[in-house]
Amino acid sequence: MPAINPLMADGFVRVDRDYVAQAAELARAGGCKHFVLQSSQGADPHSHFLYLRVKGEVENLVQAVGFDRCTILRPAVLLCKRQESRPGEWVAQQFLGVVARVFPTAYSVPVESVARAMVASVLQPAEGKVEVLENRTIHKLGKAVPQKGT
Repeated sequence: MPAINPLMADGFVRVDRDYVAQAAELARAGGCKHFVLQSSQGADPHSHFLYLRVKGEVENLVQAVGFDRCTILRPAVLLCKRQESRPGEWVAQQFLGVVARVFPTAYSVPVESVARAMVASVLQPAEGKVEVLENRTIHKLGKAVPQKGT
C-alpha cells in the first residue's frame, strides 16, 4: 500500500474533521437545533483507512455537540460532474454509472439525490435524536422532495 503524504493527511483531517466539528459547535452556539452531516458509507472511528476513520470520528464529534436532532447521511460513491480533471475518479464514475443502472442503490448515489435527502430529512418528523441514513435510504429520500421541472 502506498504511503500517505503526512501533509495531505493533516490537511484532510483538518478540513473533514476539525473544521466540520468547529462548524457544528458554532451552529449550536448560534441556536441550531438540527444538524445535518454528510459522512460516508463505511464511516468508522476505528477503521484502518484514514478516510473512513476521519468520517467516523467527525460523526462522533458532531453527535457530542448536543443538538436536539442530528441527521447523518452515509452516501456511497458520489456521482457528480466536476470541472477539474480527475482521471481515476472519472473512470470509477463511468463504471459505477453502468453498475447503478443494474443496482441503483448499492454502490453510488448522485449528489443531487444526497442534497434532496438532506432537505427531506429536515422536513420530516424525527425518528430519534440521532438518525443515520445509509445509501438506500438516501436514494429513497432523494426522490421525496419535488423538484422544479420534474
